[in-house]
Amino acid sequence: MANRIFIDTSAFYAIIDKRDQAHSKAIPIWDALIESSDSELCVSNGVISETYTLIRYRLSFEIASEFLRIVGDYGILVFYSDTAVERNAYYWLEKYKDVKLSFVDAVSFQIMKEHKIKHEFTFDNHFEITGFYCLPLTSS
Repeated sequence: MANRIFIDTSAFYAIIDKRDQAHSKAIPIWDALIESSDSELCVSNGVISETYTLIRYRLSFEIASEFLRIVGDYGILVFYSDTAVERNAYYWLEKYKDVKLSFVDAVSFQIMKEHKIKHEFTFDNHFEITGFYCLPLTSS
C-alpha cells in the first residue's frame, strides 16, 4: 500500500500562487510527490472547498477552476466528511482550544486519524502541533 500524504490548503495555495512566500519551497515538494510511485495524495472535501474559495477570492475564477482540474487530473483521493467525522472533529477543537484551529483543520485531523494518515503536506504549523509529520517541517 502506498504511503498516503494529506494535502492541506496552505500547500495547495503555495503551489498555485507564485507570490506566496512558500511557493519556492512548495514546488519541488509537489513535483516529488506527484512523481513518486510510493505516495498516494489525498485531501478532504473541506480542504477542496476552502482552497477553491481562497484562490477564487484572492486570484481568479480561472485559477480556482484550474485547481479543481488539478485535483482530478492527478487522481488525488478525496475523503468526504460526514456527521460522525464532523462530530469527532470537536475533540480536536476542544483539545487545542488555545490554538486558533479552523473547523476544516479539525475535520482534516479526524480524517487523518481515521484513515491512519501520518504525513501532511502543509505550511500550517497546526498539523505539527497535533503530532502529524509535516512536509516540509513547518518549524524550519
